[in-house]
Amino acid sequence: MWIAVLVVLIAVLAAVMFKVLGPVRTAPAVVPETTDDDLAATQIIIHEVPFETPEIENVTQECYRLAFGLPVLEPASIADHAVVLDAVVKSLDESVHERDYFPRRPMLLPKLLQTLNDDQSTRDDLVRVLLEDPTLAGAVLQRANSAYYRLSPEPIESLARAVLLLGTDGLRSLTAAAILQPVFRAPRGSFETFPEFTWEQAERTAIAAEVHARSIGDAEPIVAQLLGLLSMLANIVLFRLTLDKYRDFPKLTPRAEVIIEAIRTQRACTSSLIAQAWKLSDLSITAFTEQQQKLSPTQMSSLGRAVYFGDLTGALAMLTARHHYSKSQAQAILTAQGAEVETARAMWLAAASATQA
Repeated sequence: MWIAVLVVLIAVLAAVMFKVLGPVRTAPAVVPETTDDDLAATQIIIHEVPFETPEIENVTQECYRLAFGLPVLEPASIADHAVVLDAVVKSLDESVHERDYFPRRPMLLPKLLQTLNDDQSTRDDLVRVLLEDPTLAGAVLQRANSAYYRLSPEPIESLARAVLLLGTDGLRSLTAAAILQPVFRAPRGSFETFPEFTWEQAERTAIAAEVHARSIGDAEPIVAQLLGLLSMLANIVLFRLTLDKYRDFPKLTPRAEVIIEAIRTQRACTSSLIAQAWKLSDLSITAFTEQQQKLSPTQMSSLGRAVYFGDLTGALAMLTARHHYSKSQAQAILTAQGAEVETARAMWLAAASATQA
């Protein structure tokens, strides 16, 4: 009986407490509404990086200064030479058909690349193709006899043995560079350091682009290497074209700063024109168009990113080789632009040792 009375008392007490205190409530969490603009801003914060930063601009300008052997750059001198720059821009589309400025695609290049990419091709097939170009055959032997490849004291004199030693990857990395190197020669005269510096930078740029494509896995490494070379070939084309346009203005003395401005503003466009003249793929042309549009590297195609990071790595490797940047500084710039740490390290190491292999 007493238990029943106790239960009734507890129920009455609970009812009184409920009326006095009211129900226990938890304040609802305030969740702000997320708009499409908010999501876009978040993507930019997390994923998007600019095409160019002040640090990258400094890297580029320093490479130009060294290429022309200048103590300092004097951009203010450009204004008096605006007519030359205008002439370069106006003649660029027409110049693509003039061999003096735009070199024709090396005839052996498609055949050799096809042989390298054909799984059914034999070593003898490769040797036969290489023998069609004595210069290229010599480059293969020279590479095979470098300290990077040759492990025995005896020199390698057989082209077949050299092909075996280099392997397909080694030949791919050598092929486009060896065929295109003569194109980078410029007439002796003004600014004689520029062609040699640009060729060295092209080698470093091409191998870095190839490594990036191989690391990511969704772009053809040999194509990335070729585009890396073409991006630097554009510098040579604009160098030649600008010097030639100076002849129309005999009262003006050629200035390095004017040539640099022509390269800086027209390089991506010129690369695209070369790719179109050589009838490269739409993917290759798009990769250069993305550079011209200055897209964020995170928004580029796989091949576009390979070209972008190849170009940046090549420039950084040139400066580290001349003690203007350290290895850690160079890799920090690459990762800040969105390159994976391991990819940045692999690109830099390949570019830094490009001229040693």
